[in-house]
Amino acid sequence: MDSVADRAHVIVKGVVQGVGFRPYVYTLAGRLGLKGYVTNTDGGVFIDIEGERLDEFVRRLSPEAPPLARISDLSVIPLPFHGYQKFTIRESEDHAGIGQFTLLSPDVSVCDDCLKELYDPQERRYCYPFINCTHCGPRYSITRSIPYDRPNTTMAPFTMCPACLAEYNNPSDRRFHAQPNACSTCGPEVEFRVRNTECEMLEPASGERGVTATRLPSYKKESAGIGVTGTEALLETIGLLKAGGVVAIKGLGGFHIACDATNDVAVNKLRERKRKSNKPFAVMCPDISSVERFCEVSEEEKPLLLSHKRPIVLLNKKMRPGPDDLLAAAVSPNNRSVGCMLPYTPLHYLLFYHPLRGLPDIQDVKAKKTEPHFSALVMTSGNLSEEPIVCSNDEALEKLGGLVDAFLVHNRNIFTRVDDSVVRIRTRRQGDAETDRSEGVTPRPPIPASPRQVFFIRRSRGYAPEPVALHEDGPEVLGCGADLKNTFTLTKGAFAIPSQHIGDMENYETLRFFEESLENLKSVYRVDPVALVHDLHPGYCSTRWAVEKCGVQSAEHGIESTESAIGNPQSEVERFAIQHHYAHIGSVMAEQGLTRKIIGVAFDGTGYGADGNLWGGEILIADTYEFERVGQFKYVPLPGGESAIREPWKTAVSYILDAAGEKAFDYFDQIGFFERYGKKSIEQLSRILHSRDLSPLSSGAGRLFDAVSAILGICDRNTFEGEAAMTLESIVKEGEEGEYPFDFNRENGYTTVDFSRGILGIIEDMVQRKNTGFIATKFHNTSASVIRHEVKRLGKKYRLYDVALSGGTFQNRYLLDRTVRLLVSEGMNVYVNQMVPANDAGISLGQAYIVRERLKSGERER
Repeated sequence: MDSVADRAHVIVKGVVQGVGFRPYVYTLAGRLGLKGYVTNTDGGVFIDIEGERLDEFVRRLSPEAPPLARISDLSVIPLPFHGYQKFTIRESEDHAGIGQFTLLSPDVSVCDDCLKELYDPQERRYCYPFINCTHCGPRYSITRSIPYDRPNTTMAPFTMCPACLAEYNNPSDRRFHAQPNACSTCGPEVEFRVRNTECEMLEPASGERGVTATRLPSYKKESAGIGVTGTEALLETIGLLKAGGVVAIKGLGGFHIACDATNDVAVNKLRERKRKSNKPFAVMCPDISSVERFCEVSEEEKPLLLSHKRPIVLLNKKMRPGPDDLLAAAVSPNNRSVGCMLPYTPLHYLLFYHPLRGLPDIQDVKAKKTEPHFSALVMTSGNLSEEPIVCSNDEALEKLGGLVDAFLVHNRNIFTRVDDSVVRIRTRRQGDAETDRSEGVTPRPPIPASPRQVFFIRRSRGYAPEPVALHEDGPEVLGCGADLKNTFTLTKGAFAIPSQHIGDMENYETLRFFEESLENLKSVYRVDPVALVHDLHPGYCSTRWAVEKCGVQSAEHGIESTESAIGNPQSEVERFAIQHHYAHIGSVMAEQGLTRKIIGVAFDGTGYGADGNLWGGEILIADTYEFERVGQFKYVPLPGGESAIREPWKTAVSYILDAAGEKAFDYFDQIGFFERYGKKSIEQLSRILHSRDLSPLSSGAGRLFDAVSAILGICDRNTFEGEAAMTLESIVKEGEEGEYPFDFNRENGYTTVDFSRGILGIIEDMVQRKNTGFIATKFHNTSASVIRHEVKRLGKKYRLYDVALSGGTFQNRYLLDRTVRLLVSEGMNVYVNQMVPANDAGISLGQAYIVRERLKSGERER
């Protein structure tokens, strides 16, 4: 590289605050004998540096950066020599105009060095539950504003003691300029409180594993709410959990509700109190060996569990666990997967390795000489049904008191609530040569969908607010997302910044969380959107919010120009409505930087269609300017609308009537529907199928999966979203290659996929008492085959060889793997979501990206 003279301003953008970057710069400059200073700014890190080895400094700056740093841009401006006498770290400055914004670091799990200190009796932070350093600890959840300095975090009220301050100012110390630095003398502390009633006796049911007539710790009512702190708080918590109690525990981004995951009584009590029905609970295990007692852990899944992001990883349960290696049945009922994570805070580790008498030595812990108190703890989100995760002590005491026996709280405030992330690993890489050869697939190089194999179900703690890099700068846009699994996305410069998981927009609390998080990220990233994008559905809460912010009246093409209610009052904001499934495909295009026409397959349960019907089995030709719906699943009425979504047996009735006509009632009798649901109920449903008010039309792939699940008798009621489809996937038998017949009805180049013959084939197999796993597999194979044939035809017709798969149905791992493999065999380049979920949590990214690209080119509507 060319010389940069003897002095330069070096401007570094990206995730460079809160990751030890300034201490790293200080150390590197010292080693090279350079002088000047480094400081945080509102735009990243600013370095004024001079000396003979300046070229070497610039060359080494990025490759040797701290592991948590992510440099997105590095600018070097040569300057005349100044004559600095030393190199220093200066207080943060506002360098207006030098950098637009800086990227926030997500929260980071406790590092090995801090963990070693935690269990070392010679260390002053011995068993201190808030130990952290430059390389680990809270970041996003405690940051109020930038630059990332202690006064701008929720650690501001805690003044460092002399010992901590000395570490903070020592360039050779691991805590040099570590903003959350603290110890038991000057930092946050934990407190154990019982709820304002006596704890109840837990009576174990017959044959259940759990406590036997053990009374939970009981406190007199007059002392209820008076807590104990420090070590005693942790010991009380451990004792209560061991006795079968349920405890609300404050973590990094909110509260968990915890109990012993191997105790049937405790887990059933939690499920009953939380009214979670069959929705799986996540579990936290102390180490990998504990996870492997309950689950199969692949070589790809292990490093993900151990990563500094510490997500919940969906793992397959062990087929034949030992008698002492069983999770309570109620942890994940009717599901062959369970979500597991490892501890990610010092507090979590102390719950597992904090004995009642004496404390462990770290060597004993690492050598497994010290047994953990629990092989697994349920760690489910601390919230009331459909509300955001609770993050403040007062809110927890108010809302969670009816769910738990006690609280373990602390006094470090959470500024931004962040739920746990949930991910899964693909079973194999697309284009894997050995597997492809064995299955007759034409070998191809790895395709763009497969670099990481990590697929998000929920993207939040550890990942948010990491950006999605876009191919070039563009206007600032806000995508408001969908109503289920809501996220929002802001674009800034060459980045899209998806929010953490917000949740289902069904109540005021979630809307308030949406607005709080939006204002926070807008402020931190200094975003003033020129456009606001929402779903086409007029009834969505996110749509109504967008309309309210931009004015009630819409322009002819769904675009509104008005004074901004979300940013600078002098600026104008355009409002766009983007169709749901188009946005799904747009999210994949955003990740890959695609703007050209591609084939998009969007499969999910329900999304509002451009014709006013409920879409969900869609095949599109799309670019960032427009889309054309070229194919769909056949419309089938949903009797009772939302009622049919909650009770898939009603959807099954509609599909059977559509497929069999007059013979349907014979089939209802043969497969046991009359016995299960009553002949009169089915007759009543059949009478309302022709009313569009009572039975809206749906082309949803998710609804078809629901119907098949109900026909097989494995799930006739969704006690949580997606339960029927998940149950159907859980009985799939790998290796079965059979398919059911189906039809393509084509008219004027438009394709309607008709599964009627497949439905009849499923019923025939049921009547013949064939294995339900065999039937489920054939149905999945059929769905993948439909995609293969239609995408192949469209590829030839339009000379398109890129296909994007998105929508919640593609969270089905078997369906996704098989579909990708078949498309690759047809010579297609396949793209899938990897940076945001394929479900509705990815909608906001697609919305923002599509409109951003339109605005860049000057096209609003086409």
